[in-house]
Amino acid sequence: MSVLPTMQGVAEVAGVSMGTVSNYLNRPDVLAEGTRARVHDAIEQLGYIRNSSARGLRRQQTDGIGLIVPDILGRLFVGIARGAQIAARQQELRLVMANAVYVFESFSPQITSDQQDDYLDYFAEARMSGILYAAMSDPTEGIARIRSHVRPIVVINYDQPGDWCSVLMDNQQAGRLAGSHLAAGGFRRIFYLSPADVAQPIADRRRGLHDIAVDLGIEITDVPTHDLTSHEGYRIARLIVDELRPEKPFAILGITDDLALGAMQFLRTRPELYIPEDVAVMGLDGNHDGGAHDWMTLTSIELPGHAMGEQAVRLVLDESRPDHRHERRILPVSIRQGESTPCPSPSRLTHAAGDSPSAAEQGLLWRAVHA
Repeated sequence: MSVLPTMQGVAEVAGVSMGTVSNYLNRPDVLAEGTRARVHDAIEQLGYIRNSSARGLRRQQTDGIGLIVPDILGRLFVGIARGAQIAARQQELRLVMANAVYVFESFSPQITSDQQDDYLDYFAEARMSGILYAAMSDPTEGIARIRSHVRPIVVINYDQPGDWCSVLMDNQQAGRLAGSHLAAGGFRRIFYLSPADVAQPIADRRRGLHDIAVDLGIEITDVPTHDLTSHEGYRIARLIVDELRPEKPFAILGITDDLALGAMQFLRTRPELYIPEDVAVMGLDGNHDGGAHDWMTLTSIELPGHAMGEQAVRLVLDESRPDHRHERRILPVSIRQGESTPCPSPSRLTHAAGDSPSAAEQGLLWRAVHA
């Protein structure tokens, strides 16, 4: 069995001390160029890789930041991971990501499965420098359990006051923007496809939609769904058209892009209904950005995932400072215009949204991003 190369072996081959090898690995700028070259050549010759686990034990923490996301397939969480990775790299830190595989097995009754707590424990045991936790439920108990091991923790996309910083996207604003966008296009009745409020983002987007509906005098019909798939969107759209028979024009808004895409697939089978003149269709999770294969591009929201990841890394680094005060940062969303809804003018949309938009919405009520 081959023996793994060691620091001692590198020192012997390079003709230097163990301390010099350690300086090469951790503070190469203190070594002369010739010494650095000899140690580098010895490492290359032996194929030495340092034991970061042992190094972490000596220092009581690693140079890594742990990121826990509920579902790596979600576009929001992909953006968060990319933003966090780039920001961590700029600080000469490594980002280690864990996919908790959060699954809604049933919406009614609510049954979920995930590995969020398992990865919280794993990152705590690994003595990560900090943890970014994109939680899907109240994180208080899990964070309290690991606090003695990891102090810097930032919660992402779940708004729960506690002994931590948080980075959020404005889910209520997403609902308000969708309602004002459709109202500006002339649609006074909106069928909202969504399961029960089993997760905070779902509840917040519904609240924002209903709030703007009251302000604008538009009608919202909540249509409960069994799941979040395009098949369910197809089924619900057929029920609306064939059984409810609403007066044209009307709009279908899905809590997910998949629900909205399923509705569009059904409407395509009805040549008497024109999109978006008779029926506008919009999604609300930004997961589908369209492409050449789409027969019609979908209007949805633009997610601030990348910026959320960057902000989370900045906050988790700030957490280690003695004078740090916890912050709650809320990032705005915007409309990503597609062909499935009319494209109103900015002035008309601003008027539809009211004369006094919130500070988060100033200048953000309309930003069309064409595929």
